[in-house]
Amino acid sequence: MRRLFTLIAVALALAAAARPAAKGRLLVLASDKASVRSTPCTVSIYMTKAKASSQGMDICDSLIFVVADGGTCTVYDYRSATGKALATFDLGSKRVGNHSNCANFGLETAPGASFPALYVSVGKPGDQDEWNVHVESITRQDSTFKSRLIQTICMDQSQYAAHGLQPIWGCPNWVIDKERKALWAFSAIKRTTVAGTGEMSTNRYIATKFRLPALSEGDTVKLTHADVLDQVSFPFDTYVTQGGTMRDGKIWYAYGFGKTGTLTPSRVRVYDTDSHQITARYELESIINEELEDISIYDGHILLNTNSSKIYELTDTFKKTSDK
Repeated sequence: MRRLFTLIAVALALAAAARPAAKGRLLVLASDKASVRSTPCTVSIYMTKAKASSQGMDICDSLIFVVADGGTCTVYDYRSATGKALATFDLGSKRVGNHSNCANFGLETAPGASFPALYVSVGKPGDQDEWNVHVESITRQDSTFKSRLIQTICMDQSQYAAHGLQPIWGCPNWVIDKERKALWAFSAIKRTTVAGTGEMSTNRYIATKFRLPALSEGDTVKLTHADVLDQVSFPFDTYVTQGGTMRDGKIWYAYGFGKTGTLTPSRVRVYDTDSHQITARYELESIINEELEDISIYDGHILLNTNSSKIYELTDTFKKTSDK
């Protein structure tokens, strides 16, 4: 089902500003000043899923993996886009508190696995695993899929402030820069709901860079202030973080609860961690009324998962990549 709509994507060129931090570290701040240009793009309904409620999503080998609250995963065929589920299976990290907020395939494939490891952010405020990303090894035999938990990565920010780093409020969503073999945690200084933030000027989005731990590092990996490779602060101009993905230094991130005429419409932002700029703003309020959940980029196609039966496709001048 492909109903085509036209919208304007607002791309922002921002002048970067830097602020030195304590003990030799640097927290880079993106400037709030912007010169605006418009870029035409289109949004269409790519697929109507068999299951409506879902959270994180990524694509591998022409299969769409959609994870749901609690730790289940449903697989769809990207090529047919019929919306018929090929299989549903439990993640190794399945439990009530696992919101499965964001999903990214990594680079390494565990022995015996059929796909690269899948990194699933917990994303549940107040949960015992709130700061964690679970690494899943998925195998396939014909129409049967199975997954096991092979690694848990946790952020420990207890010494951030003492070392000139910006702490976040919680619930990091973890995205993987495959081209640069890096792991980034994305969140904000304060909770990103309207009630949690208040005036937008009182909050900022924070992206923190780490190495991508090898699977051979063991079942549990704790990342502390000593593991931080970079940290960038971006202007807070939209409420409610959802999920995201990353390509070659740029974080693509979804926001909002959907619906029109609210403070939390569906939006997408693109953050350049090299230039410390917001390079694109997609205002989707008039087109996507559902709650956005996650973004996946596959072979140059940008797919937006929603907490409904629909997956949307965003089309613009994004350069095609080889993620097959």
